[in-house]
Amino acid sequence: MSPRESFLQRSSLEVRFLLELLRTYVRKAEKPSIPHEFNWPAFIQLCYATHFAGWCYDQLKSYDSELIPSEVLHSLKSYQLRVLTSNERLLHQYQELLDIAQREKLTLYPLKGITLMNDCYERVYHRHLSDIDVLIDPKELSAWEAHLSRADFRLKRRVAKSTFHENAGLKYDPLQAFKHDAVIDFHSSLNSGMAQVRISLSDIKKKQQNEHTLASMDQLIFVCLHAYKHVYVGQLNPLHLMDIHLLSQKVDEQQLLAQSSAYHCSKEVQSMLELTRFFTGQKHSSIPLWQLSVLDHVFNHTEFTKSQKRQFYYRKHFRIPVSVKQLPSYLWFQVFPSAAYLKQSDGKGNYLLNWLRRMARLRCMFIGTSDN
Repeated sequence: MSPRESFLQRSSLEVRFLLELLRTYVRKAEKPSIPHEFNWPAFIQLCYATHFAGWCYDQLKSYDSELIPSEVLHSLKSYQLRVLTSNERLLHQYQELLDIAQREKLTLYPLKGITLMNDCYERVYHRHLSDIDVLIDPKELSAWEAHLSRADFRLKRRVAKSTFHENAGLKYDPLQAFKHDAVIDFHSSLNSGMAQVRISLSDIKKKQQNEHTLASMDQLIFVCLHAYKHVYVGQLNPLHLMDIHLLSQKVDEQQLLAQSSAYHCSKEVQSMLELTRFFTGQKHSSIPLWQLSVLDHVFNHTEFTKSQKRQFYYRKHFRIPVSVKQLPSYLWFQVFPSAAYLKQSDGKGNYLLNWLRRMARLRCMFIGTSDN
């Protein structure tokens, strides 16, 4: 039995089906059959937590409609539309950054999802974005701060951006900007916080054909380093492995390894290439047990975040039954939804006014229902 077959055997039925969907997509093979006694609520939770829900909807809708409950497709489609809306908003925000860079002659290279969702994925909503990552010249940091402030961005100089980064001791992002619920992380190096990796920004600039588009090879090296960092500390976004797979189709592997060797990160890049092949079922190679344990945790022990729970339980279709422990938070959100939710629905920023408008709408709906 191969290492991947052993991993699949230990995984739940829902995890195996999702991974087989990914494998057949990568290898352009026939889709797997839907297992009997399939737990659709557990599968939806897995799709949400791994950010593959938008992609899975397009894969599942090609199956016979009698095999899949309509509520499943409705739930995945709902997620897909939310991703589309969020991604379009972030694209609009990135365009503002690009306008500043072009006008002021500043360095700006997009990293990860903000550029990959158009360049590598079939649909914009297949790549879930949570924020915008960009690479800038550290010498231009003060200029960026000045121009962003004039453009009404909120700025935050910090040593770490989240609890994850603080716990992992990662202090590589010099600046973070906020505007209209968009978060922009400004990186000053491609090394993704790894001190032993030496990447010269001047060398990167020499290879770029476009002053605001990073070469596929450098994009891939950054994503590999970023994924390695997360796996090393026990966390992983599976979309990063799909990013690596899609980007690797655009570059020659020998050239990639030569370039990563020049950057002193060949071990990390090679490791993530092997993990990606294992994940997508392209190669039955052995991977370190510590990496395998991270994959096992991501897929077999995943849970909803608080935000995902709010989004999921609020939907009228295909709700997972709310347990007694979950009931207080569920009811609280019905009465006092998040500011982001109210702002998205009303287009304005004042929480109290948005809340009053929502209460008025709900009251009208209730009165209308009572009259009927």
